[in-house]
Amino acid sequence: MTVSKDKMDKFLSGESSADETMEILSAIAVDQQLEEYVVTNRRMTYTNEQMEDYGSFIPISSMAADDGKNLCDFQCESFIIKRAGHKVEENALAKESKRNYWLRNEGTPLFNMGKLMEHEGFLVNRQYNATIDYLEKALKEYSVIVVVNGKTLSGGEIDIFSKDFNFDDNPNHAVVVLSIDKTAKKISIYNPANDEEMSVYDLETFENAWAESRNYMVTAREKRFAQEYNPQPIDVNKIKLNNDLEELIEFVAENAHDTWAVDKIKEGYVYAPLDKDGHEEKGHNHYLVPYFMLDEKDKEPDRRMATSTIKLIKRLGYRLVNINSMYRCPDCGEVIEPSDNFCHNCGKQLSWKDFR
Repeated sequence: MTVSKDKMDKFLSGESSADETMEILSAIAVDQQLEEYVVTNRRMTYTNEQMEDYGSFIPISSMAADDGKNLCDFQCESFIIKRAGHKVEENALAKESKRNYWLRNEGTPLFNMGKLMEHEGFLVNRQYNATIDYLEKALKEYSVIVVVNGKTLSGGEIDIFSKDFNFDDNPNHAVVVLSIDKTAKKISIYNPANDEEMSVYDLETFENAWAESRNYMVTAREKRFAQEYNPQPIDVNKIKLNNDLEELIEFVAENAHDTWAVDKIKEGYVYAPLDKDGHEEKGHNHYLVPYFMLDEKDKEPDRRMATSTIKLIKRLGYRLVNINSMYRCPDCGEVIEPSDNFCHNCGKQLSWKDFR
């Protein structure tokens, strides 16, 4: 049975009709060469998709640790706290950081940066994908810590082909940006790795080093009023979800509604519709109904939460995989990825047939 290239392209992109799909599946069943072509194409597509996802991930679990003692973020935060006039002992700050596990033996995870300043009452925001223009603007109002690659900042080059190279290890050093001079193309920094309070670098060198952390920055200033809050959620708008994850959204949304309902019932709430004036009577809640009975507009908050959470997981470099769709090594039973050429457990060389 011969299948036209047009039909095959539509099938591989998931755009074929039901009749076309059945035609191609029937052809694959009797033509091993055609089956090999389909399986190989799917493996290549999977590999490319993983590379695209991996390239856009945020290295949130990287460590700011490249000052020789793994204290660079702690030193940056202490520098800002003291510069703001707080009378604090560095030993006391260190104990607080270690007690709360913000500072670890191997450094400070990027998601913990700023915790010490928050403890001291500062308003702290964390942001990825910032720009030089945004950084320059932020300096007018905030103290700013950024995460760079220490070797790149010092003028060294990273060997991406080295056996020790790891994308997640690149953003490894925290520095405080003091000022930017775009005309001279220079940037002034407090670098804990140096003895001076201020070091000057070429702006281009700094930008290359900063890019390693997806332009991560932590801004801090003292609060103007007690409950001041400036939310800065991570942008997940460009993250795409495959069909399986799209279907998962509704399940997560429904479960979130059920979890909320359980808590409300434990608090003593019972269902009752709104009164004739559209008000909720005390101890009653008109949302205490099964998820499917909610109006579509009332389902949207749970759907948005589910969507943003799943996209955020991907944005942070994690993967959601349906265990039922995983492949197994035919020799040892270990999970294998479509992008694998060898089993990581037993070393078996894999062929296209192992990914049928």
